[in-house]
Amino acid sequence: MAHDNRLEYYGVLIAESGAYWRARIFTYPNMLWSVPGARGTIKFVGASVKEAETRAIEFLREHCERRRYTMQDAGEDPSAGWGKRANPGDPALEGGKEARHPCKVPIRFGEKKATQAATTVNLSPGGIYIATDKPIRKGRRLRMLLDVQAYTIPLVGTVTWVRLNEEPDKPKGMGIQLDHPPALFQRYVVEVQEEMAQLDKA
Repeated sequence: MAHDNRLEYYGVLIAESGAYWRARIFTYPNMLWSVPGARGTIKFVGASVKEAETRAIEFLREHCERRRYTMQDAGEDPSAGWGKRANPGDPALEGGKEARHPCKVPIRFGEKKATQAATTVNLSPGGIYIATDKPIRKGRRLRMLLDVQAYTIPLVGTVTWVRLNEEPDKPKGMGIQLDHPPALFQRYVVEVQEEMAQLDKA
């Protein structure tokens, strides 16, 4: 979004809430939109991920139109990725080099609640490898909270492979295929990729 020759980046955070999904708008990197005159953040509820996100995006578009801001999509259309999941055979998830970026940041995971503390080993646009001595078995779905910089990114995914024996530079852990990675996660992966590229040039 652009106004007064300045750029601001908006995104939508989505998290499961019981039988529903909640979406919240934030100004990048970590400022959540609040209800005017109240302490709580603005939330958009939907029966599905897409419904919750669509409501948040519609609100954001109306906000920009009222203020005569110019709104530009960063990358692909927000709805273009719905229903798309990383291929379970993708080398990014099976230990290959494509699209993976080394990145060690705190993450919490669990089948019902994200309470088990661990650390990521690498990230890709559609997956994460988590180092842990107690990996969850293949095929199980996980809830995760990725702690990066000053904010937390909620994620949901499925364990696609497990490493039970530690090897040199390959800790025990599990590869996770993410369901509909949110825009904030995708942007963070891009930032990691750009930082790695800068280090390679140095």
